[in-house]
Amino acid sequence: MKQPFEDIPTILNSEELIEKIIKEVYKINEEDYKKREMLRIKKAMRISTRYLENIVKSFPSIDKIHPFYREMIEIIYGISKLKSLLGRISRVSRIIKEIAESSISDVKKSNDLNEMRKIRKAFLGRMASLIRKIEEDLSDLSKIREKLIDLPTIDPELPTIILAGYPGVGKSTIVRTISSAKPEVRSYPFTTKEIIVGHFYSKGRKIQIIDTPGLLDRPIKSKEEQMAISALNYLNGKIAFIVDVAESNGFTLEEQKSLYDNLKKLLKSEIFVFFNKVDIADKEKISKAELYFGPCIKMIATKGIGLNEFINLLS
Repeated sequence: MKQPFEDIPTILNSEELIEKIIKEVYKINEEDYKKREMLRIKKAMRISTRYLENIVKSFPSIDKIHPFYREMIEIIYGISKLKSLLGRISRVSRIIKEIAESSISDVKKSNDLNEMRKIRKAFLGRMASLIRKIEEDLSDLSKIREKLIDLPTIDPELPTIILAGYPGVGKSTIVRTISSAKPEVRSYPFTTKEIIVGHFYSKGRKIQIIDTPGLLDRPIKSKEEQMAISALNYLNGKIAFIVDVAESNGFTLEEQKSLYDNLKKLLKSEIFVFFNKVDIADKEKISKAELYFGPCIKMIATKGIGLNEFINLLS
């Protein structure tokens, strides 16, 4: 599966697009003056309008993509803002086409070489001016594209396990150990770290497993972080909250329970708790963890112990 934004092409800025058009226009050397000027106008119109229209069409239909990816657009830029931006680019394409048709008509009516040249130059000037007016839109679109194409390839319809818990509890070890291939590492909104997406098969079904360092591993402070977490609710997922019962990662059991309670308010999916690093935890800490979380599956992820039970419970 591909994520829906992978086919969006690189977006030129206004000057790069104008330079590309002019370069192609002056390659036309038709001997017939009238025909030459008409062909140059047509060429400029085709390159500019096709390019702008292709940019708009390369973005997937926002209303048709899965709500998870739609939420990504909302977080990164804003759905209504993106629709307006694409609308402005489409409008410029239509205006260029209208001006071109009018200019070609004027060239057809003229028998004066200088006048035909003036008509062509005037058209190219107006076209360039229109393209420069959307420079900010093209720039914004280029930045949006970079963020969207770097999103992870997550299949929202696949059964999904989303890992949560403080840094150092063993989440990345779990992903690497049970994934059938090398996990994909990509960016995700409002975390400076990259999320990890792995896959494995259980009971004949393909399942994806996601670790979100920098997002589900600390108390949530901003509205934007809440939105990024809320997007995960659109996945067909279960949450696996990993507890370091040995407290070897520097976070106490009280802090881990507080994070669990915080995430429980934001995530709609069922949360399953697992105790990791039981081999280096004393009985008192395990008993204390059970007091906070209740009886849970015990694991030693670095040795693969408890991972079969982890998979069976969640898949």
